[in-house]
Amino acid sequence: MTRVNQVDKPGQIRRKSPFWSLAGPLFGFLAIQGGVQMLLQLVIEMPYAMNGYMEAIQGKSQMTFQELMESYLQSMEPALEAVARHQVEIAAAASLCTMILTGILFVRDRRLEKVCGIVLPEKAPLRKYWTVLVFGIAGSIAATCLMAMVQLAFYDDQYQQSAQIIYSAGIAVQILGLGIVIPVAEELMFRGVLYKRFRERQGFWYSAVCSSVLFAFMHSNTTQMIYAFLLGLFLCYIYEKFGSFKAPVFLHIILNTGSVVFTELGVFTWIAGEPMRMAGAVIFGAFVCSVMFVLIQRMEGKVNSGYTDRDRDRMDMFR
Repeated sequence: MTRVNQVDKPGQIRRKSPFWSLAGPLFGFLAIQGGVQMLLQLVIEMPYAMNGYMEAIQGKSQMTFQELMESYLQSMEPALEAVARHQVEIAAAASLCTMILTGILFVRDRRLEKVCGIVLPEKAPLRKYWTVLVFGIAGSIAATCLMAMVQLAFYDDQYQQSAQIIYSAGIAVQILGLGIVIPVAEELMFRGVLYKRFRERQGFWYSAVCSSVLFAFMHSNTTQMIYAFLLGLFLCYIYEKFGSFKAPVFLHIILNTGSVVFTELGVFTWIAGEPMRMAGAVIFGAFVCSVMFVLIQRMEGKVNSGYTDRDRDRMDMFR
């Protein structure tokens, strides 16, 4: 996946198979994630399945096949409930396993950039990250309230079911799984590997849109897909603006953790108690995020792509 042609110019990466350099990591990510999830679900369901099978056949030899299957499926309902209760743990474990692949690819790609003489943007100092912190806190409130308003208006049943399952886990599990493990795993794949590999040949917008579309399709309902797409664009932007992978990871963690903590503290319940209060939270949060975005956008000397000659515009397309 990391092989390059020997005749490439210094400062450029030309992979022998551009398609598989993108599709390979994505397929591997999906295979690991799906395989681990299926395995863990099977481990949870197995004891229930064995008990259900034994109960269905013992002393019920006169039952028809259909009745036998109905009895078995009924006995499996607790297994399905157990799987639902542990969805956060299952998702976090699967994401953790994907980091083996994406972590290796991420490190190899950064080494390859050095070997090929890629001119990378200067990294922003840590003192600049307060804007990302404030953006994440305000964004978690505004985005959660806005998604709640949207799903109430259009009754996104899938979003409601997902939210109910996600927030049924313990607070420690939510913070560790939803707030840390899953964001880091997603950033390694969609910004650290895919976006950066798109960026080897394409400009910012093409790379950001393509990687964000793939990121959006990883989510299970329309509301979250729209949110994930827009978030993906901004995560790509601050990756370039801050010149460091730490920036999108930090923002993603703050957004997810903020949503978990504010939900657990009852902040969103209090906001949702009054429609005007919810609208005000969305407007105020969006205003704060806009101010932080302007401050981030005005950071000097932190974005200078070394990949393509046509894209050395210092990312001033927002001015």
